[in-house]
Amino acid sequence: MNFAEEFLRQTGAFPHRRQGTPWGEERTAIDFLGGPYVFDGLNQIQVKTISRRFSGLVCAAPAENSPAIHTHIRKLPEGHFKTIDTRDWEYRLDFDYQQKCLRIAGLRFVAHVQLEPHIEAWMWTPDDENLIANSAFENIFRVIVAYRLLAQGGMVLHSAGLALDKKAWLFIGRSGAGKSTISRLGENAGLTILSDDMNAIVLRDKKYLTEQLPFAGEHGQTALTRGKFSVQAVYYLQKSKQNRLKETPAAKRLAELMVCSPFVNSDPYRYAVLAQNLAALRDKTNGGSLEFHLDGGFQTLLKR
Repeated sequence: MNFAEEFLRQTGAFPHRRQGTPWGEERTAIDFLGGPYVFDGLNQIQVKTISRRFSGLVCAAPAENSPAIHTHIRKLPEGHFKTIDTRDWEYRLDFDYQQKCLRIAGLRFVAHVQLEPHIEAWMWTPDDENLIANSAFENIFRVIVAYRLLAQGGMVLHSAGLALDKKAWLFIGRSGAGKSTISRLGENAGLTILSDDMNAIVLRDKKYLTEQLPFAGEHGQTALTRGKFSVQAVYYLQKSKQNRLKETPAAKRLAELMVCSPFVNSDPYRYAVLAQNLAALRDKTNGGSLEFHLDGGFQTLLKR
């Protein structure tokens, strides 16, 4: 199947960057790691829905010439998109990776993300008030954050994140490994859930920090916990009949991190940079495999 064929009636209808009509003249900004992230071309309804969804992170949009990451929202008529029966359909995105940019196609949106000389994005959708409800906005936002942090020596990991006293532990694993389960167990033990789906990591003053991303998983969007947390360890999850930490060879740890680094880990032009960032994270933080029991109690191991 050709790029975007699953989502567009005619793949030749994929717009060029800067093409299209804005929805309106409104702008808004969302501020967390790597930001602020500015979105323009919005109408008032879209600004309100974004503000509700990302409450606590929305900030005043900086000047247009400020050092922010800009995304331009544009219209694309309904007739350009295929109708997809989403019952039993696994949500996925289609990527066209290129040397200096990437193109993305998804459910009711397409996007062009320029990566060099700086990150700037254009997104086209037929949705007005459903921009958030159909996940188009959040999905392009996730990709932009992943590439922004990559350029800063960081990464986004498919992971569960738990925090206590400005310290954070991340738990990676494939689908079904137990990220939502360990989030629930951690919350029952008095830890704060940062996310059970995605967590962002950035290197600041030789320390790895994480901040809660506004992207929900099975657990749902947790109460926003502002501030940055020092990453103590990154563990690969395994359900077990006991709670135990196991050492993992360095090469295997890197491979596990790579598998859990969405979007960028399939980009052949930036694979080497991602591997370099992940190797540095592996070498400077604790890690290995965490076997955990469904009855809880794993949290006592985190203090070791």
